[in-house]
Amino acid sequence: MKNKKRLTDRELTIMKAIWDVGDGVGTAQIVKKLYECYGEKLTPQAVGVYIEKLERKGFIRITKPGHYYKVYEPLLTKEEYMREELRILEEFWEISPARYSLMALRNAESAVSREEAQELREFLDGLE
Repeated sequence: MKNKKRLTDRELTIMKAIWDVGDGVGTAQIVKKLYECYGEKLTPQAVGVYIEKLERKGFIRITKPGHYYKVYEPLLTKEEYMREELRILEEFWEISPARYSLMALRNAESAVSREEAQELREFLDGLE
């Protein structure tokens, strides 16, 4: 993803909908997911404009199986995207993703639950 352009907030929301639904997702499924999960009311035409931008930026592939409806396939996983975003933050702020993440946890408005803290401890223990 190093050479790809950054996503706008709306493009990222549409990518998240595509990742959530999975490969071979169509416009109608994206419109439905955007409304149900994110409260976004976009027309199929508006989604289509963003889809074309995502394709130009190299985030998705558009195919037309059966010559009827377009379907969209992400060209990177959600995890790959998140890793790249952390890399960008690391370069810009000159701190490691681990330190950045811990700073974010410490300054979060909502407290970390006991379960989340335990999961974090187990993860850190597994790094040794």
